[in-house]
Amino acid sequence: MAGAKLKILMIHGYTETGESFRADISGLEKALQKAFPAAPAPNHHPLYPGGLELFFPTGTWRLRPTDWARYIPGTDPGYGWFYKVPDDEEFPGLDQGLTRLGELMKAEGPFAGVIGYSQGGFLTGLISSMLEPGRKQRFEEIEKESGGISFPAAFEDVQPIKFSISCCGFAGLSPRYKAFYSPPISSLLHVNGRLDDIVYDKRSRTLIDASLGDEEEKVLIHPGGHTVPTTPLYTDAIIMYIKRKILA
Repeated sequence: MAGAKLKILMIHGYTETGESFRADISGLEKALQKAFPAAPAPNHHPLYPGGLELFFPTGTWRLRPTDWARYIPGTDPGYGWFYKVPDDEEFPGLDQGLTRLGELMKAEGPFAGVIGYSQGGFLTGLISSMLEPGRKQRFEEIEKESGGISFPAAFEDVQPIKFSISCCGFAGLSPRYKAFYSPPISSLLHVNGRLDDIVYDKRSRTLIDASLGDEEEKVLIHPGGHTVPTTPLYTDAIIMYIKRKILA
C-alpha cells in the first residue's frame, strides 16, 4: 500500500492521439489531480498515498486524411484503435487495439479504472466486461455455440478494475461480440452529450442497454456535443463516482 497510486487508463477516440486527448480533457485531469493528491497533502486518499497517475496511450491504426469525413487540411489525421465502419458491425483491427491495451495494463498495472472517449468509450465497455468474474467462460460458451470471437488473449491475467467510465461510447452490434454484452456489463458509467451528432442517442443507447443499473445512476448527460465534459459540475460528478467505486 505504501506509495500506491490511483492509476487510470485514458483511451482516446478516433482521429486522436494520447497527447491530443490529454490536451482536450485538461480540465478533467486538473480536477482529478486536485481530488487525488499524493501524501502528505491533507486530503490525499488513504488507499492511494502516491496520488494519481494517468496513462494516455496512442492507438494502433495510423489514419490518413481520407479516413474521416471531417478532416481539416493541414492537421494530423491521428490514430484509431480499429478501423471505422459505418454500421457498428465487426471492426477490422480490433484485436490489435485490445492487444496493445491488455499488454499495457499488465505491464503498468494494477489499474483502478478506465476512462474512454468515443472509440475509447466502446473499448472501455469491452475492458469492463472482460475483467468481470466468469466472463472468459462465457466467451468459450458462445464461441462454441455460435462462432463468437475468442476471449482476447492479452487480457489473460489482467487484474480487475474498480470503475469504468465510457464517454460518448457505443456497443458493437456483431453477433460475434455477444460475449462482451451477455450477460450485461455489471458496472459502467455512461457520460454522453445531449447534442452529440456523431454518437447519437440511439447509438449510445446500445451500450447503455448492455449494462446493468438504474438509469439515473449509470447515465450522466451533459448539454454539449461529442465531447468529454470538463466543467466543475460534471468533473465533480465523475470524481464522486470514482470515489464511491474505489471504496466499494
